[in-house]
Amino acid sequence: MTDASQPFYQALDSLGQIVGDPLPVTMSPELITLLSDQLYRSPSKAIEELVVNGFDAGADEARVFVPGPVDDEPFIVVYDDGEGMTYNGLADLWRVGRPKPRNDTPQRKQIGKFGIGKLATYAVANRVTYVTKTDGQHLAVTVDYRDFTSNPSTTATPVGLNVHEIRDLGVLWDEDVFRAAVEATGLDKAHLLDRPSWTVVILEDLKEKARTMGFGRLRWVLSTAMPLSVSFKLFLNGEEVESSKEDHTRLVEFDIGDLPQSRLDALSKNTGEEWSAKEGCLVAESFPSGVWGSVMVTLQTLSGKSDELVRSGGFFVYVRERLVNEEDARFGLHAYSHTAFNRFRADVHIDDLDQILTANRESMGNLPLYRDAQALLNEVFNEARTRYGEHYADMRRKSLNAREHKKNWVPERLVELPTADVLTDYSRDFEGAEADESWMYLKVDPDNIAALTKSLYSETGRKQPYTYRYEAPGRLERLVQFDPSSATFTINQDHELVATYAGDPQAQSLLHDLVTSEALLEVYLREAGVRPHTIGEVLERRDKLLRGLAKSHLFSLTALGDYISNSADNESDLEIAVVAGARALGFVAKHIGGKGQPDGIARFTDFPEGEQTITLEAKSSIGTPSAKDIDFSAIKLHMQEHDADGCLLVAPGYQGDDDGNAARSAVNERVSCWTVKQYADVIRGAEARHISARQILDIVREKFTPQDVEKAVDDLLAEPTWEQRGLYLAVARALRNLHSKMVDAPRNVAMIGTEIAGMDGFRGVKQSAVHKAVADLAGASKGALVLRESGDVVLNVAYEELERRVQDLTGVPGSPRRKGAFGEVAGDEE
Repeated sequence: MTDASQPFYQALDSLGQIVGDPLPVTMSPELITLLSDQLYRSPSKAIEELVVNGFDAGADEARVFVPGPVDDEPFIVVYDDGEGMTYNGLADLWRVGRPKPRNDTPQRKQIGKFGIGKLATYAVANRVTYVTKTDGQHLAVTVDYRDFTSNPSTTATPVGLNVHEIRDLGVLWDEDVFRAAVEATGLDKAHLLDRPSWTVVILEDLKEKARTMGFGRLRWVLSTAMPLSVSFKLFLNGEEVESSKEDHTRLVEFDIGDLPQSRLDALSKNTGEEWSAKEGCLVAESFPSGVWGSVMVTLQTLSGKSDELVRSGGFFVYVRERLVNEEDARFGLHAYSHTAFNRFRADVHIDDLDQILTANRESMGNLPLYRDAQALLNEVFNEARTRYGEHYADMRRKSLNAREHKKNWVPERLVELPTADVLTDYSRDFEGAEADESWMYLKVDPDNIAALTKSLYSETGRKQPYTYRYEAPGRLERLVQFDPSSATFTINQDHELVATYAGDPQAQSLLHDLVTSEALLEVYLREAGVRPHTIGEVLERRDKLLRGLAKSHLFSLTALGDYISNSADNESDLEIAVVAGARALGFVAKHIGGKGQPDGIARFTDFPEGEQTITLEAKSSIGTPSAKDIDFSAIKLHMQEHDADGCLLVAPGYQGDDDGNAARSAVNERVSCWTVKQYADVIRGAEARHISARQILDIVREKFTPQDVEKAVDDLLAEPTWEQRGLYLAVARALRNLHSKMVDAPRNVAMIGTEIAGMDGFRGVKQSAVHKAVADLAGASKGALVLRESGDVVLNVAYEELERRVQDLTGVPGSPRRKGAFGEVAGDEE
């Protein structure tokens, strides 16, 4: 624990004298909150931004100290040995929109975000102090964000920040907090004396999120921000933080001088000069000094947020040991495949280019020497890409010879690797300031990114089977969420597309393939470098298209029932829904509508009675319509004009009881009064309970009051207590359960019925119902199951194959005939 009687910022007045005028700083609290709380929500990102500021200032070294859970140090410290700041530099430091606060000629490409990076510190501390050395002068300035108050009736009042000049380092070093802060980073007084310039940022009065900041998360953020092979060292609490790319697995490695003869022949044809390998170099008449270097392609992507500092991949062309294409990874060549190029690095030495480096960029492309160098680099990349492809082709060949459960039908290059690639760029793509830059389908725990990407890149991580889970988050929510950490695709069963095909086991596998490809499409687009905003627009349009297509052809009775329920307050939709519902129940129905006409006509041929006709009427309403809102006399006229045997009226509800006006009118005019809910429930249960048009006709022609219809519908849905589809499934499971019982006796309906009677929900089941269910399954099994007249049951295939063949009746998809990593449904019973 630091032995200090006062915080460092309070000691500044006694350490040196104020120089110049107070720096007038105007920032509204709203601006600070907007830029820091939203742009830098994570405390780890705030620390990273301070490190980036040091890199921008040309630092060779940066050091960070953050207190751990058991540390009592009251500060966070970030040190760098880059360019220090003068009085004017400190003034610019607090001007939002002014990058380059250190000096006007930085050694590296500036990457600060419009000069707002300094506000990142607001995320972790209320007070921040900058101590900086440049040109032998030591200056310090402190800011307390709480000083920036606002008055709704006036503009924000400027706050004056005093800049202190401290005579020498000895005075600073004698101050307890400053000395403890520097020593916490692993440095001493001699180090500060030796450096011509440096900056120490001390954060005090820490916020709660700084105290609970995950050390592992911070280390990962900093490591992923570090590029590969750069002369910049970073230390966190005394330990060096290496680039996460240092331990990348190298799938392809070769020297430029090892380019095969076929590539040299192609190069000679393209350049018009003879190329050959000599002493580890490639030489030609125009390149007498030779071209040499090394090439690699890694398993993990080399691109990422560290590219904002210095890129780690692409071509690095050196002329007399000087990098000449710092910002042009492709050296002027056309765009390459992102998959290979994002993993590609070539360090190439071409000293003969020295003679053309004085040409400007525009004219250089017309110089033969430059074009010949491009042709060489093109062959280098093509060779690397070929070897990269051969690596995976070899893995594919090995997979084809593997046993079934080890075959990889979907290569990792299509799922795990691209997912890991985009997660490597996590902090930039997942924490964007704009809402439309959030992910649409991918779900990731921010604290688990490092472990997750490592797993996805590893051989063992690519063997985890993928499962599909169904949840009901709401009709307007996304189609799917892909969680790579649990290898789970969570499908929104409320989505129109899913609801449309609910209950169709054959469609389920196709649906799983569709949601998988939809989730991975987002990954592919991000991997290809498409802007998140554009991806969001494209995926939103696709989602609307899928929803529209699903609505245009409702096959699922569950979806149709939902459509009916959701149409209660829309006149046109409810009319269409009622007509579609009649079709689902077995009628031939037509939508009519219009003044003086019923909303629809439904016909059913009932032998020997002949064709039966009923009218369909829909009365939409936000609430329960009153009796006067329903014109029963007009409905009666519609029935008479179409010679109908009855009328099925659907409304959100009805007022009164059996003695009410609505009930009396319904009986007098012989109009069957259904609620929207009753009609939707019958539609949903039509297939599972084998509800027919004849049963609906019986209710329409005999039950009229809302109460009588309610009882008739309840009886229809209550008997039997199980659904027919459930009984089919119970028969299939009973056959499995009987496998090891009475093995010397033939299976028969009685044995199956006894087994089913012991299952939950089937007590009281009758043998006649079981016999019918077995007969239905036998008829649908395509010879897999045979029911003899004696009642004996013969199974001609394995249980798994029977379940596949009768899945249309059971509603449960059978297991795929070929095993793979995709396809399991979480929660399915065996």
